[in-house]
Amino acid sequence: MASDRRDNRRDESVAGSDGRIHAPRTSGSLAQLRPMLLDGLSDAQRLAFLKECQPLHLPGPAEILSQGEPPRSCYLIVQGRVEITFLDHDGNVVLVHVAGPGEMVGEVEILSDLTCAATCRTYPHTRLLTFGAALLTRHVPPPILMRNLAALFHNRLLLHSRMRAITQFYPAEARVRLHLLNLADNRSEVQVNQAQLAQMAGCSRQTVNRVLGELRAEGLIVTRRGAVRILNGASMKLGD
Repeated sequence: MASDRRDNRRDESVAGSDGRIHAPRTSGSLAQLRPMLLDGLSDAQRLAFLKECQPLHLPGPAEILSQGEPPRSCYLIVQGRVEITFLDHDGNVVLVHVAGPGEMVGEVEILSDLTCAATCRTYPHTRLLTFGAALLTRHVPPPILMRNLAALFHNRLLLHSRMRAITQFYPAEARVRLHLLNLADNRSEVQVNQAQLAQMAGCSRQTVNRVLGELRAEGLIVTRRGAVRILNGASMKLGD
């Protein structure tokens, strides 16, 4: 998965007519992107698709997909993070996932012609590649696309089942730990605050604060405002 470190080179991005900043294409960074939806393509085929995508740099937070609305595009994350949230009928906002480099959002909606199942909002200094269904289907043969979509749904089904198991069978303290690990998804830092963790774990903020304090004391995490850096994820797993 591509690194989340910011490029220290001069930013040659230019402002587009939509007020957003359209970033320049760099073949080096594109070569590192290997999204699941493009599995099975050769390196040349994958790079050809990526070069036709529209690069987009969002310096500040921006809502790129809105729950219940038609998708404007599909987005591949090059750098930064995208927060995915779901709004239920009672007005509760649930943090579903924090997507990172190499992940896509909106791919299911652009291929199904359905409205967005969740809202996606970027974190500051996020770089994206945007594309539509026509470009995707032109570059990815149907058998490969179908297999990759099935693999994507399989992974999401596993995640959903894992989350259900966490909710039903684990105490609050364990739920906080497991939700942190799920959000991290092999990344060292999780962009999440205590209120969001409490909501996901179905417990009080006091419980979250206590668990985070215990993890800090054990040397497993470091916390800062709105983020948790995981130092030893293996030791956070239950049974370790």
